[in-house]
Amino acid sequence: MKKLLTAALLSVVPFVLFAEEGQGEPAHAFELSGLEVIHPWSRATEADHAFLFMELHNEGTAPVQILGARLPDGSAGQLVGFRMKSGEMGFDPLPPVPVAPGKRLDLTPDGLAIRMTGLNEPLEKGHHWEVVLQTSLGDLPLVITVEAENARRHSHSGHFH
Repeated sequence: MKKLLTAALLSVVPFVLFAEEGQGEPAHAFELSGLEVIHPWSRATEADHAFLFMELHNEGTAPVQILGARLPDGSAGQLVGFRMKSGEMGFDPLPPVPVAPGKRLDLTPDGLAIRMTGLNEPLEKGHHWEVVLQTSLGDLPLVITVEAENARRHSHSGHFH
């Protein structure tokens, strides 16, 4: 009986420690029907637009289309691809992008991103904001971490969930 109680306590302790460690911090991973979004982030900006970056993992059995995003007030975000043209960085709107089963898609600076427009206030480093990722599976609410204006990756990039 003593061994059974010890085993039960040991299986609960790591979960409790993990849950307490994250209190006060927004989640870094979000999931919808096998689609996992890890470390959604944006850069600080004074403009009325921002780019969203994140890691997307399709753990399901069917392709998932990434359609775009929207803010809770309805302002839309569009998937874009960055490109160099005449020595300057720009971007072009993209159609929905599929993530195959067992594959991942990274939205990164200089690659793919979601361009959010119609922001009502500046994004400040260290703050968080709510965005809804739109996919062929449905909508997935996310909490976006705002990094430095010149950030190249999420500050927690490199650790696993």
